[in-house]
Amino acid sequence: MPIWRSAYHRLRVASVDVETTGVVSVHVTGRHLDRMRTRSGQFFIWRFRDGPGWTRGNPYTVSAAPADDRLRVTVQAVGDGSARAARLRPGTPVFVEGPYGTMTAQRRRHPHALFVAAGVGIIPIRALLEDMPFAPGEATLIYRYSDRQHAIFVPELDDPAGRRGIVVHHLPGPRRIDGSWQAAGVGSDVDDAEALLRLVPQITATDVFVCGPPRFITAVKAAARRAGADRADLNSEDFA
Repeated sequence: MPIWRSAYHRLRVASVDVETTGVVSVHVTGRHLDRMRTRSGQFFIWRFRDGPGWTRGNPYTVSAAPADDRLRVTVQAVGDGSARAARLRPGTPVFVEGPYGTMTAQRRRHPHALFVAAGVGIIPIRALLEDMPFAPGEATLIYRYSDRQHAIFVPELDDPAGRRGIVVHHLPGPRRIDGSWQAAGVGSDVDDAEALLRLVPQITATDVFVCGPPRFITAVKAAARRAGADRADLNSEDFA
């Protein structure tokens, strides 16, 4: 089925863009991609037919709202397969399995939504922010990263945020303490749950979408629960 679907949709690499050190975005074109029913926040198992070893699949999340003729995935070089993405050439055939994943807009239950991302966890969040409907002030993004050099999609996040009224909090720097989701320098007297409440006072009636390393996700969920968020409102995808 994946082979048939990939051949039917005629998936090909269109271009590769460098986002930051070790991170690239791969643009893939095809036909009738709307029939794949891909939703922002989902991922595929990708195989790029670029030479020996191409049959090994890698899971990459779409990083832009799916279009009828184009998909975009953003890849961090953490192994042989992902490092090859930077060397892909236009026209390279693409085979996919999926889409998979449930961290989509369908999980939304409240008018207000909170998005919390760490590092490359911003990838699915970026797509969700693009096509999820909001009124000004109904969406809040907390973006954690080690330093500005490793931040991904900053212009793509800040420009639409200003136009759509999304509240964005950039939190650069190392982790404050072990087991915390906050960045160093926030203030040792501020509890993780209290910090969330200060940024999102209405968290008890908010859909929370969190993506990043497993320990980061655990810290965010624990803080959100202590702050009063319902367990059913917590949605996550880990980038282990």
